[in-house]
Amino acid sequence: MDAALKAFGEKGFDGTTTKEIADSAGVNEVTLFRLFKSKKGLFAAVIAERSPLAEVKRVVSVDTGKTIDEQITDNATAVLQILRTNRHLFMVLLGDAWRHPKTRAMIHELAFAKGLELVRDFIAHQMDQGRLRRGDPMVVARGLMGMVQAYFITTELLGGKRPSPEEDEKVIRGFVSLFLDGVRAGGGRT
Repeated sequence: MDAALKAFGEKGFDGTTTKEIADSAGVNEVTLFRLFKSKKGLFAAVIAERSPLAEVKRVVSVDTGKTIDEQITDNATAVLQILRTNRHLFMVLLGDAWRHPKTRAMIHELAFAKGLELVRDFIAHQMDQGRLRRGDPMVVARGLMGMVQAYFITTELLGGKRPSPEEDEKVIRGFVSLFLDGVRAGGGRT
């Protein structure tokens, strides 16, 4: 799995061969096919088994006794670190999703949809507790998730120098403020 993740992360689905993965892992290529049936099966296994979703579920807190600002800040910071730790997997996911319609659906189902559901459930719980105003939890979840993912993509995958911890904190706190308070002056519709 480590060899497959590294190869898919560096060369993408099309650019990676099962022979390269087998050689890197120190196994016979036939072993890969016996275990995973195909390169696509191996790709799906990498996504399913190496998805950081379990780690995200472990670190994201729902009820901590902290303010909603602190809770979302802590959760967003933890998720950003997990995204960075797993950047090779995200390179695979983003790079191959648009090139392969069949794997796009698999990537969506095994990774992004489950992550979005996790955030949606967090948002719905906060709405039920009266900590967030009522709205469509999925739309709200997409907004929060989108801010953190866009920051990760633009700084880690497309950017040059990784931001300092102080810059990360400033940006995350800014996102939380925008998310919770909006940007409209006076707080009312015009």
